[in-house]
Amino acid sequence: MRFRVGLAALAAAATLSQPLSAQTVLKVEKLADGAWAAQPEKGANVGWLLLGDGVLAIDSGQDAATGREILKKIAETTGGRPVRTLVLTHSHADHSGGARAFAAAGARVICQENITGPILTFVTQAATDPADPMSGKADLRPVVQSISERSILVDGLRNVQIYFLGAAHTKGDLVVYLASDKILFAGDLAGNGRLPFLQSQDVDPAGWEKALEALAKTPVEKVVAGHGDLAGTKAAVTDSLAYIRAVNALAKKFVDSGTRDESLDALIRAPENSIPNVPVGEGHVGNVKAAVRALRDKASRKTTPAASPAPTPSAR
Repeated sequence: MRFRVGLAALAAAATLSQPLSAQTVLKVEKLADGAWAAQPEKGANVGWLLLGDGVLAIDSGQDAATGREILKKIAETTGGRPVRTLVLTHSHADHSGGARAFAAAGARVICQENITGPILTFVTQAATDPADPMSGKADLRPVVQSISERSILVDGLRNVQIYFLGAAHTKGDLVVYLASDKILFAGDLAGNGRLPFLQSQDVDPAGWEKALEALAKTPVEKVVAGHGDLAGTKAAVTDSLAYIRAVNALAKKFVDSGTRDESLDALIRAPENSIPNVPVGEGHVGNVKAAVRALRDKASRKTTPAASPAPTPSAR
């Protein structure tokens, strides 16, 4: 596995309440007949595909301006077909910040049920800025659809499978798999030449490893990762899995040995704890520390006494 340096910037994938900003250029790549991916100047990679009489989009850019530009490019590449559905791979702003532009265009929003609340709040909040896509559309009521484990959409030509493989990068990650085209939109579960980012507040490193193990068994020819070059190969999944697995092993080693927090930085940078082809920069050090915290938190929850069950109502 080989990863480029520069992952600290991914820590900015934080909130849903970023201000509107200008966004004008998208790098677009056709993946297959009726399927595309694009890389905005800022934020996460996105994608879209023909489905039925409209378009299904995957992720929305980091703000309303980006969302509008994506919608324009979708119209150019699909002959003006309407975007019926927007799938959000998770709630970080670089993926979901443009969702209001899609909702204003009439798209329903699909997300994992663990993040339905904040996504619904975000897309339905009142417009306070004239530049907001929802401005002047007080009668429009966006629809947010939640997925528990999976949803499969078919139109006779394309089979689109949306899966929740468990908490991983966040508690609400979705992946989109085009079975007939063997194309995977992996969100931030995989990085194409980029280190995975384990420093989300709700990260589950062990769950992430399991999710990537499942994806590694899936027949995939092209992978659109959340960050990095467009249309990577299955190596985006297998390299990310190797990295997450190695980080989890290091975290377990440090937790089992009782390593103190103040010693972690030096130990992670020590040659005996290096991971082949992975630069020991701040991104990697932060990832290992995050995995240690997650492992400690999980152990703490296991040792906390369970609350007594509530009395069961009786017919007597």
